[in-house]
Amino acid sequence: MAGLGDSLLTFPIIEIFKNKGFEITVWGNTEYFSLARIAGICKEITIYEPKKHFPFSVILSKERSVFRHLKNAIFIDPIPKEGKWVVHYYLEQLNLLEEKFSKTLKIDLREEKIPHLCIIHPGSGSKKKNPSLDFFIDLQNLIQSKGYNTLFVLGPAEKELSYVLKNYQFFDNILDLAKTLMKASLYVGLDSGVSHLSSYLGIPSVIIYGPTDPKIWHPLGENFWTLRDEKCPPCFPLSCKDKKCLSKDFLIPQIEVLLDKNIKELKISQT
Repeated sequence: MAGLGDSLLTFPIIEIFKNKGFEITVWGNTEYFSLARIAGICKEITIYEPKKHFPFSVILSKERSVFRHLKNAIFIDPIPKEGKWVVHYYLEQLNLLEEKFSKTLKIDLREEKIPHLCIIHPGSGSKKKNPSLDFFIDLQNLIQSKGYNTLFVLGPAEKELSYVLKNYQFFDNILDLAKTLMKASLYVGLDSGVSHLSSYLGIPSVIIYGPTDPKIWHPLGENFWTLRDEKCPPCFPLSCKDKKCLSKDFLIPQIEVLLDKNIKELKISQT
């Protein structure tokens, strides 16, 4: 599980087993899963295969032959074959579907909200999921017209945008990114790990889906809205070249309607 969003969607598994009394060791991205350790649901994280013995292991991978030496391993194909939310799919495979888990990541970063701050993330793990840059310029103008200040957050995948955007912060550290997201009253982004993190941290989040399916890949959280042009069927990872589902002529009016409908609620939550 290399991606941030993919990693976060496994946190309910970790939390449920922790609540059952297990001490959890995660073999994965040590930076991303450090959030699980801060939240108290994971004891140890390693980037290398653990050497000690475990009563059982849960392996999210198609490559079963690589892990055939592991005893008492439960293998799960990381991609659902049916159109169900990936978290429910994982829990179903483990007979844990009836177990409770937190919809919000419970970590105390001691960051105060900045009133009327909207954070925008203009990227994702694949350029196939990204609309044109001029969409984000129009988006910024729209959000500012609703009384919000805007801040773009950029990671290594969006570094080239730093030459175009003026009000941005660059992050290559997950904890610093999380602390900045916690200051926001509103977040707008694409189907990306940053969007998953924003929603999971409890920030009101508008998440734009293009070639991917939000029914399968929507984030954890209790205060998010997904936006997608349903006239254009999901086609990721192939993805058509014209990306009509990410047209700003569709997205900008839809986002304005969504903000107008929920703006009073958002302003109440940030006072």
